[in-house]
Amino acid sequence: MANGKQLKKLFQSFAEGDSEYFNNTAKSIIEDERRKNHFQLADELEKILNSFKVPDKLKKVESNINQNYLHLLPKDKDSNLPLFDIKPTKYLLEDLVLDPLTEGTLKELIQEYEKKEILSAFSLEPRKKILFCGPPGCGKTISAQAIAGELDLPLLYTRFDSIVSSYLGETALNLRKIFDFTSKGTWILFFDEFDAISKQRDSVDEHGELKRVVNSFLQMLDNYEGDSIIIAATNHQQLLDNAVWRRFDEVIFFDKPTPDEIPKLLIKNLKRYPTNNIDYIKMSEKLTGNSHSDIERLCLNVIRKAILQRKSKIDNSFLEKEIELLKIRNNIYKTKGGN
Repeated sequence: MANGKQLKKLFQSFAEGDSEYFNNTAKSIIEDERRKNHFQLADELEKILNSFKVPDKLKKVESNINQNYLHLLPKDKDSNLPLFDIKPTKYLLEDLVLDPLTEGTLKELIQEYEKKEILSAFSLEPRKKILFCGPPGCGKTISAQAIAGELDLPLLYTRFDSIVSSYLGETALNLRKIFDFTSKGTWILFFDEFDAISKQRDSVDEHGELKRVVNSFLQMLDNYEGDSIIIAATNHQQLLDNAVWRRFDEVIFFDKPTPDEIPKLLIKNLKRYPTNNIDYIKMSEKLTGNSHSDIERLCLNVIRKAILQRKSKIDNSFLEKEIELLKIRNNIYKTKGGN
């Protein structure tokens, strides 16, 4: 039968009215039952799923959460924009493809938080200040969402377009508002593009205001004693001020998927559509060097084209054509948009 995490995802997606995620989770349960040779049960579940219709106008929990907390969210004084969004998450660790070391560290962090009362008995606390770094598209944001999902906590996603103010002193004040709000509840506070407010203070390119912002942030991080977990993520760890690193309890590097991980990514992202004898090892060799998000995007493009071309199954040739297109797009990025 389905495990507890699958059932939790199934019920959560139904409650949120997320028909796509509900269907994907249900299909995953059906596939698991078939792998266990529970063919009759799998067939019956599939028949029920195919006859099930989800109302089109069900609202998402995300909008409900933001409506319920909208009047409480701290805002930038100048723009009046909220300093972060409150996002529910549909991800768990089992939805991710990570290297064993990274996955093991995330599991340890989650276990520490779940058993913080035991640690407290020994005058210890769980690690609650975490830095994610590494190339873009390699799982930092989705891992923060998965931690929130595993701990059943909302994710506070910071909005740097609101935090960084055009007025002197306002940026540090915005950060203070965020930390004050976070300390009054239990959340996952996620700073994406963290280098925007934590660059090296000795950089000749930065003015005095940003240096004061970095100093203020370091002090807030040092003095934070709330129950929430703070996760910061950056694609440019080389830009971070040296003092920033020492403020975090754990630093996790997210790298591009290895040749052993790429087949798992392909299988995970193609499972919603029938496939025909795909040579995952061969495809992995062709995709080495691409990020997790590159491979996910490729799979979604393949599925879209298969649907529109009324192709019954995805095969090697179909994937190979999309891989060639991915190479062309990557070359455009390197010559026009990358560095």
